[in-house]
Amino acid sequence: MAAKIFSPVDILSIIDLEIAFINRYKNVKDYAKNLSLIYFSLPSTKEYSELFEKFLRQTDVVIRENEHYVVVLHGTNERGASELLSGIQEFLNAEPIDLIVSYPKDGRNAKELTTKLQDEIKDNYGVLLEMLSNQEKFEAFESMI
Repeated sequence: MAAKIFSPVDILSIIDLEIAFINRYKNVKDYAKNLSLIYFSLPSTKEYSELFEKFLRQTDVVIRENEHYVVVLHGTNERGASELLSGIQEFLNAEPIDLIVSYPKDGRNAKELTTKLQDEIKDNYGVLLEMLSNQEKFEAFESMI
């Protein structure tokens, strides 16, 4: 079974949950202590279930906004994320993309990680993703809970 696909509105909650698990189990031997986010874009004219089956794990989370994808890779450091992203680009026969942010190196929480990723995407591709840019509305919702 491949990765799970979630709505863009869930991105901050998913990342915060993953970080909470890392912090809760940080003293447990062999427990994953890293989290990485990768970005890539796919032409929306094709079905990519084979890609997700081949490269992504059941514990990975895919969040899609139009043809843009952010994948949350549980237990994956920057090197592992880079290898996975290279495999995806090779599969697509596409120019390599190296947009990766990792916890705890690039941010201590979901907001810092998504802000860093959005800055990298904007600087390299001129793309603004609503799921990474409209964080205030998610914070307002969380304060109501």
